[in-house]
Amino acid sequence: MRTHSTLTCEPLLNLAKTGLDGEHLMSINSLTDSEIRKSKAFREAATGGIVGNVAPDHLAMAVAREAYEDNQVTNALSMLVKYIPTESITLYIAALSAAAALRDFSLRITPKVIYWFFAILTPALVLVIYFGKRKVARLHPTIPSLLEWPWWKTIAASIAFLIWALAVPSNPYVEGPLKSALVGFLAVFVSTILSVFEPLFDRPADA
Repeated sequence: MRTHSTLTCEPLLNLAKTGLDGEHLMSINSLTDSEIRKSKAFREAATGGIVGNVAPDHLAMAVAREAYEDNQVTNALSMLVKYIPTESITLYIAALSAAAALRDFSLRITPKVIYWFFAILTPALVLVIYFGKRKVARLHPTIPSLLEWPWWKTIAASIAFLIWALAVPSNPYVEGPLKSALVGFLAVFVSTILSVFEPLFDRPADA
């Protein structure tokens, strides 16, 4: 009954895991990398302090130009898979595969509980990985003010998980080939919309 769902979404899930060039790019890890690069302190460290000597308006223009160029090379496939939280999706699939064994351990561990557990875990993973990368990059403070948190990426990754997890076989809510095909389409559509709206809602780079 779930074969159609697997055929519909597995190629995109595999692409998300390997990236467009065979690298692990499309994940929470990559989302937090892009957020770290927005930090002025990180750019100063990476350029030996050159950023601090550049006029703010020129720096803002350079940042905008870089963002525009990055957007120009973003193709349709990267838009489809950018916000798939592959870390939590991978763990979710593993947990579903072990659902029977987990249920023997506790009757409270059902597919629905597993689904919502990872739905809550996904935004937590985004923030923990982001804070960890700030610490590795020696950006202070390690946990910045709430205004500097990657809110858009956290919310977008959470929405993406809620949809993509329904495209996984044996999920607790969607059954049958027709519904699975519709969810597969919805997952692709939502991923594209999240990428399109990123420039409007994502936090801009520090000037």
